[in-house]
Amino acid sequence: MAGIISLAVDIFFLYLAIGVLFSIWFVFAGAAKFDEGVPKAPWHFRLIILPGSILLWVPLFIKLLKKKS
Repeated sequence: MAGIISLAVDIFFLYLAIGVLFSIWFVFAGAAKFDEGVPKAPWHFRLIILPGSILLWVPLFIKLLKKKS
């Protein structure tokens, strides 16, 4: 049982680590692909969208892939 819990925690932290890396890129470059007003947005707007992009990096990534094609 402890092995399963340890694996689940490891997967969760891996998900968060990938989310942090994705969100740093998304906040500074990727969000501009969804809305043309983002590059002119103040720094606190980017700070607001950071936690959401960490947790929702998978749907955002899929939406970016669909937008490219």
